[in-house]
Parts: sequence; structure tokens; C-alpha cells
Amino acid sequence: MIELFVTDIDGCLATPYEAYDLTGLNTLRRLPGEAETAPALTVCSGRSYPYVEAMTQALALTTPVLFEGGGGQFDPVAAQTAWSPHLTDAVEEKLRVVERWFVTECVPGTSLSLDHAKRTQTGVVSPEADEIRALRSRTEQFVAEAAPGLHVFSTDVSVDVVPPGITKQEGLEWLADRLGLALDEMAYIGDAETDLEALNAVGTSFAPANADATVRDQVDHVTQGTVLEGTLDAYRYCRAQNES
Repeated sequence: MIELFVTDIDGCLATPYEAYDLTGLNTLRRLPGEAETAPALTVCSGRSYPYVEAMTQALALTTPVLFEGGGGQFDPVAAQTAWSPHLTDAVEEKLRVVERWFVTECVPGTSLSLDHAKRTQTGVVSPEADEIRALRSRTEQFVAEAAPGLHVFSTDVSVDVVPPGITKQEGLEWLADRLGLALDEMAYIGDAETDLEALNAVGTSFAPANADATVRDQVDHVTQGTVLEGTLDAYRYCRAQNES
């Protein structure tokens, strides 16, 4: 039985810098309440708390959600936020070192901007894919020298620096423990490198058709639809599996 369906946001519910599919989001919002066999719905995203909290309201979620790639957990019913136990004072200081480097050495004169409002990680975003590709290698070198132990990830629109122990897989384990679920009772859909560990940890894994090739190669199912249409396909598949 698939008890919980977890979705990423970017690449799965929306495309960065493009308008939301409001009709599709409204469809997804309604699906969990249409049948007893429908799994609960929640979000696990690298986005910051304010963005994820807004998406939580849009989807009328009641199950706790994960933000900052598992670094934080928000309970929309109790309106309470919790932070990963892996976030120590020493880790925060390293993150602020990288953040200052981003602001002073990387952002000026570019289309890059700091990914604001994050506490458990730091990063920059840009609509220019070439800038992101060039910055990843620079960031890896800086982190190795100035903030060893942190990990560097990237997507088409972001470069993110994350502490050890703060991953989407760790976040799902944290959430599963809170809800009294096993990971094999969860389904997860993701599209990028940062989703791989989480996808490999759950009982049923999906990638939308727009996902990175490395992600598509490792999941149980690749949907025909892209982005939100793919997530709707995956959710309906889970409901059908529960019905059977």
C-alpha cells in the first residue's frame, strides 16, 4: 500500500520562471480526497520555507512538508517548523562563508542572484544555464578550500551548497519517522541529481518525462507527461495500485 505520495516542486509541479498551471495544481489538490485508496500528498523541495509554505496552502496539504532539501520540516496543521538536527553552529558558519563568497565574488556583473531565505544551505539562481554550468566548478573548488565537508549540487537554474546529513533522503526518513511510516510505503517523484538518493530509498519512484537522463535511468517509472502532467500521471498510478 502506498500511504504517502511525495513530490518535488521544480520540474515536477512547476517550471522555474514560467507561469503555474493553475488548473493542474487544482486537480492535484483535489485528488487525495476523491477516494479512500488515494495516498496522502506532500512536498519535498530544495526551495526555501516561504515558497514551500505557499505551495502547501495552494495544494491544501495537511501532511508535514520538507523544504531546503530536507533541512526543514513544516507542519501546516500545527503551523510549526522544525530544523534538521544536522544543522549545527559550525555548519551554519561554513554556509555563511560560502554565502558571502557568492555575494561578493560571483553575483556582481552577472544574471546570478542569491537564493534568499535559506538557512540549512546556500546557493545562487539564474535563468542563464551557461552561468550555472560555469559556476559549479568554481564553487566546488572554493568549497574544497574554504568550507570542506559541504557538498555542491546544481540544476539547470541553480548551484546549491549543502551540509552532510541534510539531503532529501534524510528528510524523507525524518518525515517517515514522524508519521510512523516505512519508506517502502512512500512514493516519490523527482527530476534532478538532488533527488536520486530519495528516489532510490522509497518503495515506488517516478521521474517526469522532462527529468535528467540519469534520473530517468534509475527510477521505477518514467511518466509520459512532463512536469505537473507527469506528477498527475504518477499520483493516479499510485491510487490505481492501491485500488488493485
